[in-house]
Amino acid sequence: MKKYIISIIACGLVITVTSCKKFLDLKPLDSYTENTFYVDEKGLQGGLVSCYDALQTDSLYGNNLLTLGEIRGDNVTDNDPGSGAGVRNSIEVFSETSANAILSASWQGHYKAIYRSNIILDRAPAINMSDAIKNQIIGQAKFIRALSYFNLTRIWGNVPLVLTVQKTAEARDNSRATSAQVYQQIISDLTDAATKLPTTWADAQRGKATSYAASALLAKVYLYQKNYNMVVSTLQPLATAIYAGTTLSLVPQTTTFPSGLKTSRDIIFAVLYLNGGVREAVNQDNRYRNNNNTNTITIPQALFETADNRRALVAPTNIGLRPGKFNSAVSNSTEISGDFPVLRCADVLLMYAEALNEVAYGNAEAFKALNAVRTNANATNKTAATLLTQADFRAAVYLERRLELALEADRWFDIVRTAQMATVFPGIPAFRSIYPVPQTEIDNVNNKSGWQNQGY
Repeated sequence: MKKYIISIIACGLVITVTSCKKFLDLKPLDSYTENTFYVDEKGLQGGLVSCYDALQTDSLYGNNLLTLGEIRGDNVTDNDPGSGAGVRNSIEVFSETSANAILSASWQGHYKAIYRSNIILDRAPAINMSDAIKNQIIGQAKFIRALSYFNLTRIWGNVPLVLTVQKTAEARDNSRATSAQVYQQIISDLTDAATKLPTTWADAQRGKATSYAASALLAKVYLYQKNYNMVVSTLQPLATAIYAGTTLSLVPQTTTFPSGLKTSRDIIFAVLYLNGGVREAVNQDNRYRNNNNTNTITIPQALFETADNRRALVAPTNIGLRPGKFNSAVSNSTEISGDFPVLRCADVLLMYAEALNEVAYGNAEAFKALNAVRTNANATNKTAATLLTQADFRAAVYLERRLELALEADRWFDIVRTAQMATVFPGIPAFRSIYPVPQTEIDNVNNKSGWQNQGY
């Protein structure tokens, strides 16, 4: 046997020596590289799937954004300082450091989505294909890149603005762009995406970004910049569509949640998961499951009117249970239909109401938008007799956002955006309105000056 093995090795050496140049020139036949994959429409569509897939991971909407956007706020409490070496609890109690694993995973997860989007945006222009389909692909990639940067700048403020596919050496020379610069790029991406994307997709393609999704996210960016006139003009067509109820519509949360997200007209964009697909289900622990009093739902039931249909969906849970809002069917410890909502019609109308009120108090359209959401929730209407001033209306909208969007990873960011941090969390230093930049990212760049946020 040993004799035969030596003969085989010898033959291999002969082939290697005599045909070395030809052998090394061969491309891999059983795997793709970036240069061989993104060469046609099929490659671009496949790459686009990977962009959406990046949003699904535990680093983003599968888990960590729920911690960064809700557990940090006042709707959910993590009561287990020992779980996972305390990385989640430290975020809950405002003691996180730049070594926190949730922060580093979230940073990397967002830039993975951006990297994949950048590949498509880099390769698409040169590929020979239908202009209409190419524009749809570009629009979706820009939407995902914009959504990723929107989350990044809400979490960390100034972040690297990477718009091309970089090599490692180039990435080490990155610096942080200002939040204003990041927002400007987001606006550019979403403005273009809104012109390239359709208002709807066929049912088989439901879940892809639409022009409505691009416009809704664009308006949210303007809201964060307090550019209320642009919020109003951007959302007016969406509000009209929602009131018409054909493509978009308010739908009672008890119908949408927990298992109707795939078909509800209230959903403008959600991170989509297959029904029990391989590696597509979300672990049930990632949706606020109460394990030994971790993830305790703490939004006070008294904030809701008794008949409010949203009230029971966010009621406190016993050990081992999840809130009704995300208590979708489970098989083998994983959800089988639990999409995660990112943009909903109710959110759009509340942004519209808020912006209209900031432009001028007493606008009838502002009351109409706010009351549409409240009527949908079976809550009583607000009037000028109950909301006497602009400040009253503002406070009512802020509260309505807390009730309507509870557990949807928006609460913490709303607290910061609306300057309520000092009221909701008295005594917490203002620098903790944004998170520390992960130390691993600082270690990877050449010029470390100015990378860490003040206070950390």
